[in-house]
Amino acid sequence: MASFLSDHAFRKVLLSAVATLGLSAPAHADDAKALLKAMSDYMAAQKSISFDYQSTVETVTPDFEKIQFVSSGTTTIERPDKARVTRRGGIADLDMSFDGKVLTIHGKNLDAYAKIDAKGTLDDLFDKLTEADVGAPGSDLFSADAYGILTQEVTEAKHISSAVVDGVDCEYLTFRTPEVDWQVWVQSGSKPIPCRYVVTMKHVAQAPQYTLQITNFKEGAEAAKASFNIEIPKDAKEVELNQIENFNELPGPAKDGANPQ
Repeated sequence: MASFLSDHAFRKVLLSAVATLGLSAPAHADDAKALLKAMSDYMAAQKSISFDYQSTVETVTPDFEKIQFVSSGTTTIERPDKARVTRRGGIADLDMSFDGKVLTIHGKNLDAYAKIDAKGTLDDLFDKLTEADVGAPGSDLFSADAYGILTQEVTEAKHISSAVVDGVDCEYLTFRTPEVDWQVWVQSGSKPIPCRYVVTMKHVAQAPQYTLQITNFKEGAEAAKASFNIEIPKDAKEVELNQIENFNELPGPAKDGANPQ
């Protein structure tokens, strides 16, 4: 609906929505954590899953212009220690695989690849990437204890309302922490899978966001099959992980000159 409104009318709609949320407490605030726990338990119980996704990273220029970098891809996970992820955008074209021993990242448009010894589970891999300041946005949703990780610093949780994401009925949950606010839309019913996830950097100018939207979710025997061994072209150059440009979806100038505080 918003796309058919003038800028002035759209601002009025936003102000009205903010006022409404400020005056009336969500009717289901008490069950936000219970719904998140149900999502966490359900996801942890799935040994094989696959899905398509679209991710959006916002950045803010020194002139306070907000810019979005959008990419999409596929993910296949086999617990406890295997994953294959592709991501293609206007800047990077990456193919990533983890076989329980080695993480391989192939920058297909860069003719370069990196390999990292990372023996262990997927959770061990996520921790190692975080320690290396690489990060895997959205990975917390797929951790064995997503609930414990996501609620570690939560100071406020709300079940705002029911919602619809890409035609799927969902429950809309919001959470606040000292550093970031985050939101998740969880499919309603017996399969509480995450459909949409938004993280807001509230202490950064203009509050940029990271958004992950999940579609075509499959589990068990219906999950897409994937090889966890990437075939690297013979002419590709092996480099360090930090030399794989745009691994985190942002181009160099955006990373260097954006997000003034």
